[in-house]
Amino acid sequence: MTMSQGRIVRPLGAFERTIDFYTHRNPVQFSLVAELDRRVRASTLASALAALQDRHPLLAVAVDRAVPEAVFRASEGAIPYETAADGTPWQSVVAVEQTRPIPPTPGPLARAVLVPQESGCAVVLTFAHQIADGVGGLRALLDLVAALDGEELAPSRVPEAQEELLARVGAAADAGNAATSTPSEDDERMSAIGELMPFSGRRPHVDALAQDQGLTARLVRRCRWERASVHAALCAAATVVLHRRGREFVRVLSPVDLRRSVDLPDEVVVRFAGARTGSVAHDVNDFWALARRTRESLSRQRTPQALKGGSTALAEHPPASHTDAEAMMTAATAADIQITNLGVAHPSRQNLSALSALWGPAQITQLRGEHVLGVVTVGGQLRMTELTHTPVAELVPEMGAVLAEACAESPSGGRSERDTEVQTPARTNGVDHFL
Repeated sequence: MTMSQGRIVRPLGAFERTIDFYTHRNPVQFSLVAELDRRVRASTLASALAALQDRHPLLAVAVDRAVPEAVFRASEGAIPYETAADGTPWQSVVAVEQTRPIPPTPGPLARAVLVPQESGCAVVLTFAHQIADGVGGLRALLDLVAALDGEELAPSRVPEAQEELLARVGAAADAGNAATSTPSEDDERMSAIGELMPFSGRRPHVDALAQDQGLTARLVRRCRWERASVHAALCAAATVVLHRRGREFVRVLSPVDLRRSVDLPDEVVVRFAGARTGSVAHDVNDFWALARRTRESLSRQRTPQALKGGSTALAEHPPASHTDAEAMMTAATAADIQITNLGVAHPSRQNLSALSALWGPAQITQLRGEHVLGVVTVGGQLRMTELTHTPVAELVPEMGAVLAEACAESPSGGRSERDTEVQTPARTNGVDHFL
């Protein structure tokens, strides 16, 4: 069967098409990692991947660029997988995955690597960015873990393009969130355009850090007290480290998950927008004030009105070529560091017992000097994974140290964390405080 004979699943939406145009010369794929406390047979993984394709339709497509408007076409292929040598660090697998572009045809646009370990295994799942974002990838990974444990996955419908969904979202925004921009948002340095690096297949540097459960819990409690969020604290910690390295102005790019912002279904598909925050060197003098300003700025940028406005603008003026897409992406995503925080992962109780750790999302977007930090929390532990071609010495460990120091300081007013926890309880799913 030729590509043009495959059933059309649906056309690419404006944002999916922008990503696809961008990947013509700048491959973008991302990986997520699940560590399990037991070994998995290759045949078991193959069966679970087949179930995953039945569950999520975009894991069984290719992109047909030959038609005037690119479309997703059904791909009959299975998700390919490989088995790494015993004991291979998952970090090495993730680095290699960034050197291997996923071609648009013949599909599918995902692949897996099984990594046997001494007392279990890791599964690395990699996605082309046209079909998924980090939160969608996490949904797929958790479903894969469930399938490996023998759970049946119910099939779901083809997800719509996000522009179609946002067009039906009410545009009324909370007047309190429509405040004027902070000085950093008005700073002309916020709009400085990034520079592309030609794709060379060079392996990126990978660093990773797991916060222990105690520090993760203290961080959540302290963020409640400070009326900040874990994500804002992560942005502040990265900013502090980069300012200490001599940077006068620091921009942080935060992908905004539309599922949580405007209550969209939890599907494997592209459902995000970008938000940027900035700071000058003296902002680091008060860590929690910086974190609060960061959360306030992100809150303004993730209102339904702001998200719908950006989506409408892109739908009305989509890129017509890879050159257009590159210009849009280098203008919209340039930053000193990108922090993709997936929040709290919620595997089923059965899967949680077998799931030792989650890592990612891990990716490179081919912008010069970029640092891409993926964050996910499961089992009460927050884990960070950084990829870059230009390492900043000890960036991730020092971020961990900054967070620990900020949580060790006594909150203003003298009340204890125990008092704070009682008076400002978290939402039951924990997501609000993590994002």
